[in-house]
Amino acid sequence: MRLVAGGAITLEVVLPPALLFSTTSPYAVAVGIAMHAAFTCLKPRQLVTFSGLTVGTYLAFTA
Repeated sequence: MRLVAGGAITLEVVLPPALLFSTTSPYAVAVGIAMHAAFTCLKPRQLVTFSGLTVGTYLAFTA
């Protein structure tokens, strides 16, 4: 379980800078959407609004 938590924290730290560069941005968006979809699957009732807004923000970065 600690490995999963460490991976999630690492992704949360790495994704924002990755969104700033055009070469890594599409990959960062895909990873971010997948990560927040997984969060929603784990706790759907609590995180559906948060994950929906986060996915919308990731999609705004692609426009």
